[in-house]
Amino acid sequence: MNIICPNCGFGRNVDEAKLPPKAVMATCPKCQHRFKFRDLPQAPAGEAKSAPQPPAAVEEQPIQAPPQADQGVPNEARAPRAETPPPPHSPDNHEDDLWRELEALNDEEDRDEERPGHSETSLPEWERASSNYPQAFFKTFLHVLSNPKGFFSAMPVGLGYVKPLLFFLVIIQAVALSQSLWQLLGILPPSLLTEGLGHTAQAALALILYPIEVSVFLFLDTVINHFFLRLFKADTRGFEGTFRAETYSAAPMLLMVIPYIGMPLAMIGTTVYKFLGLRHVHGASNKQVLAVLILPMLLAMAVAVILTLVVGQI
Repeated sequence: MNIICPNCGFGRNVDEAKLPPKAVMATCPKCQHRFKFRDLPQAPAGEAKSAPQPPAAVEEQPIQAPPQADQGVPNEARAPRAETPPPPHSPDNHEDDLWRELEALNDEEDRDEERPGHSETSLPEWERASSNYPQAFFKTFLHVLSNPKGFFSAMPVGLGYVKPLLFFLVIIQAVALSQSLWQLLGILPPSLLTEGLGHTAQAALALILYPIEVSVFLFLDTVINHFFLRLFKADTRGFEGTFRAETYSAAPMLLMVIPYIGMPLAMIGTTVYKFLGLRHVHGASNKQVLAVLILPMLLAMAVAVILTLVVGQI
């Protein structure tokens, strides 16, 4: 059964078997308009001839039937006083309960899509912690990976950049440490910046240079993505919201501690979580976020092709 408010159009489908048996009136929870949403089955013929009086009139002028008039008359055909429906606001109608039930039937996914902003925020465990930072980092890391929609939808802004950046740097430093270890063991070749140096110097420089390189890339990437978010009118939480989405969506980069296969897995995972982060932090649509992520790559490819052609002609 589809119950629709005639005033504002709000409605919901509901199983008629779950409705209170005598409920005929409802008050719309959006516009507070009171309306009749169904008709109860018609009374028997003998009962239809005597229309029930309004509740107040029945109480003020009770029907005084002679005792002999009721003798031999079936109960259904007697005076309609007992059959009078309850007042409009009587608890027997359950209008409020009815609409609470209808509201409860609303799908949670639809509620998330319909809300224009974020009414509830939750500070990540990493930013709430005042001690035991390893445990707080681990809980936040698992929260990002296991429930990205809930994590980024509840992301607060206005609390600064330091702690999100520190979360990002912990991941990058762990990757840098693993890269240095693999280089010392000869499993991975040295980077271009440290090539020609000894293994110890390579490892030491990797621990310093790699976090700096990736942090610079983080800020540049945030600026580019935020520019396109504003271009497509998808920026609802400011530059800090974009920065927080970028830092916490870097959690899959920890896969880079695995040599060789860790790099492609980390790149794919980071891209997916960045998409989810930007989408749910800003409440943007899928098309908007796809455009924000794809257009910079297409522009970079176009610039690379142009530079290649120019260099080839020199």
